[in-house]
Amino acid sequence: MSQLTSLVTGGSPVAISNSSSSSVDQVTTVAEVREYTVPELIKELSGYYGVDSTLALDIARCESRLQQFREDGTLVRGNKNPSDVGVFQINEKYHLERSKTLGFDIYTTIGNIEYAMWLMKQGGSRYWRWSQGCWGI
Repeated sequence: MSQLTSLVTGGSPVAISNSSSSSVDQVTTVAEVREYTVPELIKELSGYYGVDSTLALDIARCESRLQQFREDGTLVRGNKNPSDVGVFQINEKYHLERSKTLGFDIYTTIGNIEYAMWLMKQGGSRYWRWSQGCWGI
């Protein structure tokens, strides 16, 4: 399973003095770096968006087997519809422009998952009704 690296915000700035002759000190912000698996990222973001994490995980398992990219590095696309991309098989025709407008990049793992969480917050599981036989509710 692929690992994702994410910065955890909220770290305290750490002052590092500049050793050059300049009288200005440099301040560097130190952030904690943590690796997330796709399921961990789904759980984290579903909590943030107030979405049922079990349902989100079930849908992602059915849609892509929790994969954004194949082993060769290519983007996971739908077998029946190649316009469906990534972990949640977000359809480019219907969602690309809106996802961009909202600031989500569905071609990245985090962007795909976060846009899916946004969709689920707005409309529940209706965007994945075609795979309902797999995740079943």
